[in-house]
Amino acid sequence: MSPSSLRSLVALALTALAVPSPAAPQEWSGIYPELAYFNNEGECGTGAVVPWADRLWVITYGPHLPYGSSDKLYEITPDLQQIVRPESVGGTPANRMIHKESNQLIIGPYLIGAEREVRIIPPKLMPGRLTGNARHLTDPANKIYYATMEDGLYEVDVRTLAVKGLIKEIMNKPKPGQTAEVSPATITSTLSGYHGKGLYSGQGLVILANNGERSPKALLDPTIVSGGLGSFNGEGNWSLIRRNQFTEVTGPGGLTGNADPAKDPIWTVGWDFRSVILMVMEDGKWTSYRLPKGSHSYDGAHGWNTEWPRIRDIGEEGSRLMTMHGLFWKFPANFSSKHSAGVTPRSAYLKVIGDFTRWQDRLVFGCDDTAKSEFLNKRPAKGALAGPGQSQSNLWFTALDAPDKLGPAIGRGSVWVDEPVQAGVPSDPFLLAGFAKRAVQLQHDGADATKFTLEIDERGDGQWKSWREVSLKADETTQWVEIPATVAGPWIRAKADRDVAKASVTFQYAAKDERITERGTLFKGLSKAGDSSSQGAFLLTRGANLRTLSVLAATVTPDQTTIGEAYELSADLKLTKQKDSEVAATVQKNTPIPQGIITADEASVIFEEAACAGACPARLRRLRTRCSPAARSARHAKSAPNATCSKPMALSTNSPR
Repeated sequence: MSPSSLRSLVALALTALAVPSPAAPQEWSGIYPELAYFNNEGECGTGAVVPWADRLWVITYGPHLPYGSSDKLYEITPDLQQIVRPESVGGTPANRMIHKESNQLIIGPYLIGAEREVRIIPPKLMPGRLTGNARHLTDPANKIYYATMEDGLYEVDVRTLAVKGLIKEIMNKPKPGQTAEVSPATITSTLSGYHGKGLYSGQGLVILANNGERSPKALLDPTIVSGGLGSFNGEGNWSLIRRNQFTEVTGPGGLTGNADPAKDPIWTVGWDFRSVILMVMEDGKWTSYRLPKGSHSYDGAHGWNTEWPRIRDIGEEGSRLMTMHGLFWKFPANFSSKHSAGVTPRSAYLKVIGDFTRWQDRLVFGCDDTAKSEFLNKRPAKGALAGPGQSQSNLWFTALDAPDKLGPAIGRGSVWVDEPVQAGVPSDPFLLAGFAKRAVQLQHDGADATKFTLEIDERGDGQWKSWREVSLKADETTQWVEIPATVAGPWIRAKADRDVAKASVTFQYAAKDERITERGTLFKGLSKAGDSSSQGAFLLTRGANLRTLSVLAATVTPDQTTIGEAYELSADLKLTKQKDSEVAATVQKNTPIPQGIITADEASVIFEEAACAGACPARLRRLRTRCSPAARSARHAKSAPNATCSKPMALSTNSPR
């Protein structure tokens, strides 16, 4: 090498060393504002989050956009720089899988190779809200399945990207020019329900879950029959397995598919108005279990509130992380009907999580944070408060043990609710393990004396032993039974000694609450109840792709609220005073505080509103919440171990269901 060449090489190396690497974005409680993603739609949810080829890949979705949208495919680098991929076509995708034979990540309509090259199946060739992928039944090395939220099914060659329609969707009528399918399906789905979620294959079947119903009643009554779990054997149409709302479908193989598809189990999770439903398929046969709900915020016969509950491998040996109805769950990796022990709650959350994964020794949750559309969220307590100017969401990075450290787990659920029960026929198994406080309420129709028998599966192997018999007289229709901590076992079930026209068995659980009563440092900046004056602000998310937050300062006293200066907050948390007086006027106009919702008397603070509008059941029409000293005392009473001072009370006399 000549001296001049050597000098050039050294100069090039020094230049490379001198180029500063991008600064790591700022972070608050696991949120990096600069990683936020936006679209121009009514919602911007996170459809999938998957590590691949030394990057984290993320897709977003808008609501009901089967022919594409302004949503993007994002590539996140190890130093947390966000790259918007130019191949993006949007839509409403939430599917993802890893195809081992071709070494590709399938995420939305994109197929990504080991060198991060992105190929795409345009929405014109494969229209639909893509919800799940599964390995092919007969040619898994070269083909995969795509399912849509309207129960459509495609077969795709992962080498050539050739698309073949197998089952046509039940809705979505394209306008001229929106589609150009080469080999469209000729039969239309007959599967009950819609709003498809999980897809998986094994034991000679493709299993599809959906969790919704298309009817006006589904928007008002969460107790109606809704959703469906279906199977496809490679020919013809879907076959209905069970008429309930289901979400995740997966197995021990996770995103790559089961290692032994003929023998490995398939899991699915769903719910009805009674409780969460967990099912496992082995040798073509399904076994059902029930779990408590941590929150009813995810209910709804329409299915819109759950988004995508998942069961995923996060690197914990022998275990998976499951999200469902407001609880993080520990889910055993070997779960089966003969080894069903190990399902336990970890902690509670109130957030819409679309997908999650482990990346760089942290957990990453893709969330559905801020939607411009209000959907069904119109209520007196919200008043005329405006929605955000633009839909947006973000990733939430946490420590690996975060699912164990959020809210104390609570759970409630039933195996029977005011329904006919045959003598001697046991209920589905209901989860018993994982909670410190446990009780069950038994109820019969009063037609005759009734004896309930409670049985325990002590090891999760399907072997049942009687734990307690509870005899009720004809005029003694209800009894509350506490379950001592000494009663061990993963599952409990009930049966009655006679045919009962209307029987109910409802469980109430709570984990140990280790929170302290002293004011934590996290809340140091918040005003105390007795403060005579407080500094606050009215907040309004701006639109027009400005990606900033309007902040209207205010001084608050018990008698009045005094408006101050207007500011703009950017993603890097720079607060800039606004000179334009119209900014303050706009924020004030769109953030009025509803009046008459919160009042107080000597006993308590009262929150009162109409719970729904129009033809809703009378028992749901008005809710009233009080927080009184008596209720706080009852929380610790043996007769009501889970009572809280904020329990809603319906003001009508209709019995709840």
